[in-house]
Amino acid sequence: MKKGNILAEANDSFELTSMIDVVFLLLIYFMYLPIQQEADLMFTLPVVTPPAGNVKLPNELTVEIMPDGSVFLNGTPMDPPGTVVMMELASTLKRLKDSSDRNGISTIVSIYPDADSAHQFSMSVLDACALAGIKQVSFAEAD
Repeated sequence: MKKGNILAEANDSFELTSMIDVVFLLLIYFMYLPIQQEADLMFTLPVVTPPAGNVKLPNELTVEIMPDGSVFLNGTPMDPPGTVVMMELASTLKRLKDSSDRNGISTIVSIYPDADSAHQFSMSVLDACALAGIKQVSFAEAD
């Protein structure tokens, strides 16, 4: 019986080359895996941000010019229709601009001339804006 055991022990051998290959492949795989996972996670998750402080919006004033030459500032009639030098509009715009400047807000004037109004009235409104010191003026199409 002893002879059988000796023969069995002599024939038992391991092929280490394939085992070493497998170990190296696993080593390379586990070294590469964290690098790949880090590359896959190159985005940032949303975070809680505090709300923005009070944003100072500009004070927008609308000037409407009717076909007969009457001018309305935010719906309030200003100078009599057909007036070329609009002193009432200029003084009102100046007061509103001064009030906005004290609050640190810029003043914007949007002019809505009627398609049938004379160009002279638009020029008169622009002159009133210049007298009031308002530099941000735009024209818009009436609805």
